[in-house]
Amino acid sequence: MSLTELRALAAQAGFTGRDIKIAAAVAMAESKGDPGIVGDRKLVDHQWGPSIGLFQIRSLKHPGQFSPPDTLRVERKLRDSLYNAKTAKAIKDAHNWNQWSTFVNGAYKQYMGDGPAGHADFEPFPGASFFHTGRKSPIIAAMHRRLVAEDCDRYQSSANADVWGPGDVRSFAAWQRKRGFEGDDANGIPGRTTWDALRVPNV
Repeated sequence: MSLTELRALAAQAGFTGRDIKIAAAVAMAESKGDPGIVGDRKLVDHQWGPSIGLFQIRSLKHPGQFSPPDTLRVERKLRDSLYNAKTAKAIKDAHNWNQWSTFVNGAYKQYMGDGPAGHADFEPFPGASFFHTGRKSPIIAAMHRRLVAEDCDRYQSSANADVWGPGDVRSFAAWQRKRGFEGDDANGIPGRTTWDALRVPNV
């Protein structure tokens, strides 16, 4: 998975604000974005299993014998990317980021920007699948403000500005038309070209 895809997954798993970027950076440092990776096999013992997936979460042989969030450390379930990310959030909420060696040693920091060709001041395109009805994210609120600033305000209300809905579709379609797109290319669902042109500030 790319850094952009990891950020979208982190948001889907419930991370918010700056934690979205940190989560994606930690996952990239831990697994290089490979959801199928299995690590720490040499550390397996009667209690602990291997580390699984994107966030390299140590599995437990008998997670039901522990209290939350350790009850989530089910090897089979951790192979699912979204479950892996949601478990990472539960662990982070309970223990902060210090459970990941790549955070403690700073290895994650190399993935906090957008690379030499990116714009560190702006949100990278999170992928078209990020934008669906009910999606709640500070990224959407930041996009809302930019669309209003670009005179593409087709919102009926400024309430719940961080939740993707019909007003976002209408407003982004207006932005797409303003950028010269027509027909299916102005359907209100962000694409990389129009998203990058909108220059949504980092959140």
